[in-house]
Amino acid sequence: MPNKREHLLIAESNEHFFARLDLSGGPARGWASTVAFYAALHYVEAFFSTRLKHSADHRTRDNNMVQHNETMAIYDQFCELKNISTRARYYGRYPTGGEFMNQVLVALQEVRVEMMKYCH
Repeated sequence: MPNKREHLLIAESNEHFFARLDLSGGPARGWASTVAFYAALHYVEAFFSTRLKHSADHRTRDNNMVQHNETMAIYDQFCELKNISTRARYYGRYPTGGEFMNQVLVALQEVRVEMMKYCH
């Protein structure tokens, strides 16, 4: 399992990856949303590593998140990213350009900023 530093590197790498994509098409925005969700996941896991926790799967992560005030502060944003990713991957419901900018990127930024408060 990755340590805090490794989780942060993975999160940053994911953000750099989707920043280079041509987001003019729906499928690209869908996959970028999925990569953004996984960046958020690694910011959350970086926080958990400071508490000596690790989430082996999504269900465990959700259960871990509701046990900490720090992660409850961004739980809605995290779930929004997960839901947007799921809709894109399973149902082909891709975010529009505006939704990507105003929902995906905003939610990811809020997760990043909040989790980085505890990951110095």
